[in-house]
Amino acid sequence: MKKIAVFGATGMLGKPVTEELIAAGFEVYVCARDLKKAEKLFGSKAKYVLCDLRDKNAVNNALKGMDAVYCNLSVSPTEKENDFHPEKEGLQFILQAAKNHNIQRLGYISSIIAKEYNKNDWWVMRLKKEAIQAIKNSGISYCIFYPSSYMENLNNGFIQGNKVNIVGKPLYKNWWIAGRDYGKQVARSFQVLDPASSRDYVVQGPEALFPEEAVDIFIQHYKKQNLKKAKAPIGLLKFIGLFNPQLAYISKILDIINTTPEPFMAQQTWDELGKPEITIKAYAESLNE
Repeated sequence: MKKIAVFGATGMLGKPVTEELIAAGFEVYVCARDLKKAEKLFGSKAKYVLCDLRDKNAVNNALKGMDAVYCNLSVSPTEKENDFHPEKEGLQFILQAAKNHNIQRLGYISSIIAKEYNKNDWWVMRLKKEAIQAIKNSGISYCIFYPSSYMENLNNGFIQGNKVNIVGKPLYKNWWIAGRDYGKQVARSFQVLDPASSRDYVVQGPEALFPEEAVDIFIQHYKKQNLKKAKAPIGLLKFIGLFNPQLAYISKILDIINTTPEPFMAQQTWDELGKPEITIKAYAESLNE
């Protein structure tokens, strides 16, 4: 397995995976709508294919000659139920193209809440579960990854001004994972697994922490800015969400994360793909460099 096409490489979570695939020696083809943005991130280390997931023919052409494909797709906070969705129609185009070109393996990022959430009360969670089922029904060998909370959210999502926000009262600890550690596990999966085998991998980091504990450690060791912790009731976010669809989406996701148990489930992942090493402290300190 040599040539890997990557969809979603320029996103917060797609970037570290792409970097680790390159570092592992794969010939990586970044499939993107904005090639200038992609080239700025990866330079000459990757190759580039102009591709919009809405264009079935472009997706099919992007996978010609590829051995594998990795997908970092998601539902954006601005999407509505009847819109085009990368995780639905876009994924269908990818699966069909993968069949057309005899792709050996598909890697796909889902989430631990999509795996563990058992209710059927929100179209976003239904869509994510349907995406998983579509992959498993495709006949293509796969690795589906179910990550816990990402450390990258601490500096890319939680911070507003000089405050690090904690919304609601989480009932359970999360096993925080750094994107770089996750990327190494993805790269390892393409290196070591039999192309004919399929896996479901829960992705969890080395320590379980409540969000407030994670924020405290992050603030203590992040030196680029003098940050303070702020708390907000989730009810307030839900109320504002009545007038702001983006905040409505965020409040729903946070509510699910706060109330969904997360026991340790990553032993098989650690055994087969390596144990993550980056702690919240080490992640915060790495941002100071």
